[in-house]
Amino acid sequence: MTILEKAAELGAMIRETEEKKRLDKATEAYEADEDMKAMIEKYSEYSRKTRDEFKDGKMTEAVYALCQQQIADMYNMIMQRPAMVEYAAAKKEFDDLMQGVYGEITYQITGSRPCSHDCGSCSAKCGNN
Repeated sequence: MTILEKAAELGAMIRETEEKKRLDKATEAYEADEDMKAMIEKYSEYSRKTRDEFKDGKMTEAVYALCQQQIADMYNMIMQRPAMVEYAAAKKEFDDLMQGVYGEITYQITGSRPCSHDCGSCSAKCGNN
């Protein structure tokens, strides 16, 4: 069996995991939420317009700060929608699975495991600090 055949087999196995199925279901719900799509579009447009007007000198720093707070509020509203909450959780779970797969492949190639944490504040001898 070739490496590419093994990669295809691994890809098929990953496609059948609960993490991938959860992500697919969450993605469908996310994409079907028309209200959230409208909120994201409004958020993106308002963010871009605010940034551009401030950059062009058409907005004072005080007004810009107020707009930034409104943008943050819009973002928080989007992130609290059930479809977004589930999508974010499912995506993190799937990303964690993929990091584990990548880590195992790396270990099998190099003989050392990549860190699974932020090395900036630890004294582990993992080679990443």
